[in-house]
Amino acid sequence: MKKVGKMLPGLLARDWKPGRAAFAGLIATLIYSIAMESDKFLIGNRFSDVRFLEGMLAGEKRSKRINALAWLLHFLNGVALAELYAAVVKRFLPGPAWLRGTIFGEAFVFVIWWITPLADKYHPLIRNGEMPHLFRWRSFWQNMLRHASYGLALGFLYPNSDKRGK
Repeated sequence: MKKVGKMLPGLLARDWKPGRAAFAGLIATLIYSIAMESDKFLIGNRFSDVRFLEGMLAGEKRSKRINALAWLLHFLNGVALAELYAAVVKRFLPGPAWLRGTIFGEAFVFVIWWITPLADKYHPLIRNGEMPHLFRWRSFWQNMLRHASYGLALGFLYPNSDKRGK
């Protein structure tokens, strides 16, 4: 256990600013959410991250409380990812701030995409047809677009403190 305690300070970026990262995560998630609500109509694929969370929380039931909780979890997830980016990942990525953020956003899709077949099989709202299947090219590219908007915003809002890439 002592080894983990000694490794942690070396893992975290010295220039990490948690408050600034949280703010960047909130705004980047807002931008992601606008992209999400827009692309459902533009692309014709009605997948919603928030509705996905609602289904995980309450199954097929709908309520204002569950919807509010799903939106809260959606934004908390965006903040948590921004903290991970700022505290650990950002310094290992190449290029200017906007590119680092975009790489991070797109990498997230590649990291989680392997579980989409499980969502297709077990998520109650996908199983009942209310939400489209995830393990499809249309959903993949839709997620890439959404996460690119998140990452690009995150990169601009949490720029390189170490002056690299500017």
